[in-house]
Amino acid sequence: MGSRSTQTAYTRISSNADAVSTVVSFILLFGLILSVIIFARVQYVPLWTADVEARHADDVFVLFSAIPGNIDNLVLANGSVAVSRQRIRLGSGSIPLIAPGTSYGALGVVPDEGNFTVEADVLTVNISRNVTIGNLTEGHVNITNISSVSSFYIYIEEIEYNGESSSGYMFINLAHQENQSGRAEIETESHTHLNISIWNDNNNKVIEDLPINADNSSITNYTIDLLNPCYGFDMVLDEAGAEGLTDADTPYYNLTITNSISLNGSRIRYYIDYNEYNKTSVHYTKTSNGTIMYESRNRHFLNQKFIYQNGAVFLCQQPAVTIRTAPGVLIRDYRNYTRVLIPIISVGTGKHRIPMISGSGVEELQIELKHADRITFADGNNTGSVSIIIAPPAGDEEFRKNYLREWADYFDATVAGTSIRMTSTNATNWDNHTITLNGNIHLDIQNIDVEGRIASISQLE
Repeated sequence: MGSRSTQTAYTRISSNADAVSTVVSFILLFGLILSVIIFARVQYVPLWTADVEARHADDVFVLFSAIPGNIDNLVLANGSVAVSRQRIRLGSGSIPLIAPGTSYGALGVVPDEGNFTVEADVLTVNISRNVTIGNLTEGHVNITNISSVSSFYIYIEEIEYNGESSSGYMFINLAHQENQSGRAEIETESHTHLNISIWNDNNNKVIEDLPINADNSSITNYTIDLLNPCYGFDMVLDEAGAEGLTDADTPYYNLTITNSISLNGSRIRYYIDYNEYNKTSVHYTKTSNGTIMYESRNRHFLNQKFIYQNGAVFLCQQPAVTIRTAPGVLIRDYRNYTRVLIPIISVGTGKHRIPMISGSGVEELQIELKHADRITFADGNNTGSVSIIIAPPAGDEEFRKNYLREWADYFDATVAGTSIRMTSTNATNWDNHTITLNGNIHLDIQNIDVEGRIASISQLE
């Protein structure tokens, strides 16, 4: 009995010792795992999370940088593509089990900031229809600034010669930039013979001595339609106009009529219906407003803001700012002037739409083209100075200064190698943050209006 009792007690003690050993081992193992997790969270998770957030920032920037190209595609599609869609994940940085939380961001349109204004005193074109009627008894008529002729008649009531001559000539000359562009010659050898010859701008005859009177009767009450295709003078006029268009400084020509037929009181009249080309100086102002923006709210990686303004994409790590996608400004020397093409792109939200949304999920940025056209002024050198006034987005003074400085540096680099001279005010002067381009400038404006909105993916699917 005694030995059996002793054996039972030993067995219970041994069993209790195993249980204690298992518990202790579990506690030690749990503590080790916990220590490793804590060590990892303290030492590595911030690095891992920052790396994930950095990769997410790169992904968002790639998608955001596609906005200028998407707007260009909408303009090129000319209405066949109504809306551009770009899906962007607002947040990231989650590591399962170890760091399950995510960062978040905000995406949307800010319609009331980021104004971009172009001002200039520009020559504009005024095409006016004119009709001139008169007689050629005085022998000479000069009409200037003709862009096109729709009717050109010579009316001959009677031809009389003095005793010293039995022939006469009427010369009709076209001149573009004081260079001969073509001419017509109407010749009378007698009061019964009337011929016409046409030369082009290369002084080659198109028509030679073509009879234009119906018979050998006296030339009285006769009408010559110079634009009749059988004479070829209409082709010469068209070539003169085409020559003017190729030389954008003077897209018009002058017409001179010299008459030596009516030396003895001949009654010859003319009728010309034409368009007159004139230039008028006007003060032009055009402003775009609105930006598209993404702003991150990271836990470990530095926060960034991506801003689209007037064709350019900025990367902002306040207060630092850099232009990462250049706008579609074109500055290029051409003949005796410099062509300056500036896009003016306004971004709105439309009515009853949420302009900005924040979170960590995937959202869709939709951009719809509302209007696009080209504002053209007079051909050739149409202004000597263009002012560009830029309002930076909201931010502290240093950020706004750096933002404006990026625009100034961009234009400074763009005009390099051209005939344009550029001046800019101090970027800290918020009342007059202006860049001025000086030179012989041909200004063109690309006017574009778009609307941006955010559509939740959950609502789309």
